[in-house]
Amino acid sequence: MKVAFYTLGCKTNQFETQAMERLFEQRGHEIVEFEDIADVYIVNTCTVTAMSDKKSRNAARRCKKRNPEATLIVCGCYSQSAPQEVRELCGADVVVGTDGKGKIVDLAEGALAAPLPPGPAQKEKRQFELLPAGGLKGRTRALLKVQDGCQNFCSYCVIPYARGRCRSIPLEQAAAQAAGLEAQGYCEIVVTGIEVSSYGLDLPGRPSPADLLAAVCRAAPRARIRVGSLEPRTITPEFVETAASLPNLCPHFHLSLQSGCDATLKRMNRKYTTERYLQSVDWLRQAFPGCAVATDLIVGFPGETERDFQQSLDFICQCALAQIHVFPYSRRKGTPAYSMPDQISREEKEERARLAGMKAAALRQIFLESKPGQTLSVLFERPKHGFFTGFSPEYCDVQVPAAEGLDLRNQVRQVSIIGCGMGYLTGRLAETNEPTT
Repeated sequence: MKVAFYTLGCKTNQFETQAMERLFEQRGHEIVEFEDIADVYIVNTCTVTAMSDKKSRNAARRCKKRNPEATLIVCGCYSQSAPQEVRELCGADVVVGTDGKGKIVDLAEGALAAPLPPGPAQKEKRQFELLPAGGLKGRTRALLKVQDGCQNFCSYCVIPYARGRCRSIPLEQAAAQAAGLEAQGYCEIVVTGIEVSSYGLDLPGRPSPADLLAAVCRAAPRARIRVGSLEPRTITPEFVETAASLPNLCPHFHLSLQSGCDATLKRMNRKYTTERYLQSVDWLRQAFPGCAVATDLIVGFPGETERDFQQSLDFICQCALAQIHVFPYSRRKGTPAYSMPDQISREEKEERARLAGMKAAALRQIFLESKPGQTLSVLFERPKHGFFTGFSPEYCDVQVPAAEGLDLRNQVRQVSIIGCGMGYLTGRLAETNEPTT
């Protein structure tokens, strides 16, 4: 049968979709594009914002319009948190929650053989669901899911309710999957999870995120290892010492911020202050000069005054962050922030997001403008408008002229950076380059 996927949300969702694709291929089924006519459509949903819910519903409805006879499976966080809504508004034939994706092929084949009534979203489990790592052929970057769930219970977030408490892949299995991905030819592995900083809390001996990175880096020494989002308190002198000893760890660190105002952080139930965040940034830069520190920023949280908002803007400038994803606060039922006083109007949230976005773009450009004159290692992905494009370890978008007959896809090459555009770097291949794969 022909199977099509649509994925919303985080890299963990992307990993799970890639795993499901592999499971279908192993069973002899064909993966087709989402816009094609398929026998089975699978929408892997996100529920982090109200807009995520809306996008999930719209994607599911498009499937039914494209092929009313197809089986529609809706899975993921939105399905877990609002299964009845998914049944009624999406018209799902099968509803799966945040676990159970390892059985997705059986569910799809069963639904085609004898249509199943929509079932309840799967309840959370206490064990890590081990899925096959690696995507379809032709991809340069692989995702490695090492952790699921979250127990931080930030006051604005529904994910702990949708994903459940923290559960982790054992170190030896993470290392084995990383080694397998390198053997498949992947040049970069992205270590991801719902809350990577909570890795190991449920495992015997409580291995730390630093232990995890060391195991993965050493298991796949020829691949670049990039780590997903970390909580600022994870960054300690001990973490930095271990990280700096790993030559294939990318100097690109996403440290979750959410607000640069201590009063707002407290209402968000975040467990750090701006002072602690800045200390983490300083430790990273001491160990990794020129590294990229990225973050997320929520604006318009309940009670955030104009002064609080300005403090956030000032703080991201003080940190000189390399990349910032800006989100207007999304009010989510079932969270403490939903009923907080002093809710901010939609218009004001959008205006603050616009202003913060402008500041984020300016900081990104400042970071990129520090790179001309350097030589960066670039993993090339694809040709585009006469150039080959790829990413440096700092996650800078780099472009070089695409010489006739030269195919750089899935190669790591040294590039001399000679210029900077809006959001990207330009360069030329270093003359002493030897291609690696």
